[in-house]
Amino acid sequence: MRLRYLNLNLYAPLSQLKVCFAQDAPWEALVQDQPQPCAIHFVVGLNGSGKSHLLRAIASIYIALADGRLPGFAFTLVYELGTVASGKLRSVIFKSSGTAASTSLWQAEGEPIAKNAGSADFEALIEQLGTERLPLFTPRIKEGDYPQTVTDLLPKVLAYTSGSWRPWQDIWRPPLEQVASALRFKPDEQYPFELERPVGWTYQDEASLNGTEPAPQDQSPLPHGKDEASDQLDRPILLSDGRPDAALLAVVLQDLMQQRPQEGDDRGLSGLFAKAGWHRLVSVRLRLDLHRALAAPRALQSKMHDLLLVAGEVLALPDPGDRLRVLHFDVDAPVPAVDKSQYLNPQLSQAATQDQALTLMLGEANQSAFSRFNELSRWLAVGLIDGIEMSLLRNEKPEDEFANDSGVMSYSDLSDGEQMVLRRWALFHLLAGQQDALLLLDEPETHFNDAWKREIVSNIEQAMGEDASSVLIASHSAIVLSDVFDEEIIFIKKGEDGSSSANQVSTRTFATDPGALMMNLFHTQDSIGSRAQRRIETFLDHVEQVQVPTAEQIKQLRAVVNRLGTGFYRSELRARLNHWEQTEDARTLNALIEHVKSDDLKADLHGLIDKLQAANKGRGDADA
Repeated sequence: MRLRYLNLNLYAPLSQLKVCFAQDAPWEALVQDQPQPCAIHFVVGLNGSGKSHLLRAIASIYIALADGRLPGFAFTLVYELGTVASGKLRSVIFKSSGTAASTSLWQAEGEPIAKNAGSADFEALIEQLGTERLPLFTPRIKEGDYPQTVTDLLPKVLAYTSGSWRPWQDIWRPPLEQVASALRFKPDEQYPFELERPVGWTYQDEASLNGTEPAPQDQSPLPHGKDEASDQLDRPILLSDGRPDAALLAVVLQDLMQQRPQEGDDRGLSGLFAKAGWHRLVSVRLRLDLHRALAAPRALQSKMHDLLLVAGEVLALPDPGDRLRVLHFDVDAPVPAVDKSQYLNPQLSQAATQDQALTLMLGEANQSAFSRFNELSRWLAVGLIDGIEMSLLRNEKPEDEFANDSGVMSYSDLSDGEQMVLRRWALFHLLAGQQDALLLLDEPETHFNDAWKREIVSNIEQAMGEDASSVLIASHSAIVLSDVFDEEIIFIKKGEDGSSSANQVSTRTFATDPGALMMNLFHTQDSIGSRAQRRIETFLDHVEQVQVPTAEQIKQLRAVVNRLGTGFYRSELRARLNHWEQTEDARTLNALIEHVKSDDLKADLHGLIDKLQAANKGRGDADA
């Protein structure tokens, strides 16, 4: 999947925004064996410029395509599915001026769009749609025929934000007409306010109002009725609520399944997760709602039946309706000894351990972590389970072999930052092996230290580098930008009228020092802190005013230079120190030369001193 071009007329604060997602970065020269098919683009800009809005606009367009509705703004989006190497490359143009009658979807087979196409090229291409000059693009949905089902042209879209969820959740809310239909009244009818109930209203309250017996609490219909987990694949996914933990669990279970055949092999996620204090998974606990399970479709009921059989321990939680159970699964512990003929899913007979059984409950043996995540998130969506807890073995082991601390802790006991780090790293591996996926990350570096920030792009490439997918990242960090070319960066600039526009980056970024990127992209006055800058500049002004330094002043300047880190100010002060030291030596030599009687020898010695000073100045400049 490749984003190629986006034209937004107005998506506040973005106005008249045209973005080309360039593909002509010189990766083929650096990766000669095999060009990396995964496309990584960054959206940068100052606070309030509209970086997150750009990501949300793209998410809104794909949600509209999945739901068969309009996103509420005019747009044109050009993207590609598949790859040239596979022989199945498809170019797609989805455009709308804001009404269903003007919305259309076009597709072309092959490679009709040049890699270095600019905004003018895309606009000319769009103008020629439906004409004889552009026969490659054929209408999948003609103007006036929207909406139609086109799930085969919909990429797998996942979005995650480290900021406020509210604006993202607003995008994912169902359309008003669907809400109205669920309430069984038409949108143009007056809302039945008499049906409103205060907060805390119970079934008993409703029964007493109607003079009837209270109905069972959990006989309400489930919000999800399909039997297959694949129904989650047809709509973009917002990784909020319990889904980040579901993604983490799915990835870890998948990794366990892949690692087990190689005894003692410590590859996979262990090295990455160890940085956040996770050595390995120890156990998993799921909180199951039995009443919800009984109200579920038959296929889900069968899964919950088997889930209760393969769990190592099932505990009843205190609950008035006796409906909550905690299912405990120990990694590497054997499956409970039951008659395997009781399993409704015959593949469970292959499971030797409880974690293997849980993994198979979430999908076939050959399925991906993404498929298991979809099944697990569906259980969350319908309310079958409302909690996921994991126990892990942390890296730190007690030095005292008789200590009570076993090193095992709950995932929820990790710091918020550690949990977020693990969730975000899991997202990259969640999409590993998935073709035509789009991952939207809104400031994923939040809560990362500088060392982890530096590895974000590398981790994405290790997990998704061989997949025909795209990652679009809104970021404030200059550290991560040294891993991508300037062609892969979209700079959002806010104008004086409050609107924002997309611009190309005017400085080279790949392998550039982050300090320089801070000044060039984020307009900081310097690459160091303002306190250090103020103190050093004051000291530098003082040094430059000294004409004839004393031995004590030279000693002080030498001490300051030795305590400074590398950079501009160290170079400036080092050059001044070299000058001071050379001046002192020169005065001493000149005083000695005056005692020489031969005028010719005096001239030769003065000339030698001048040459030595020039050579020392050159070495000082080189050191600087």
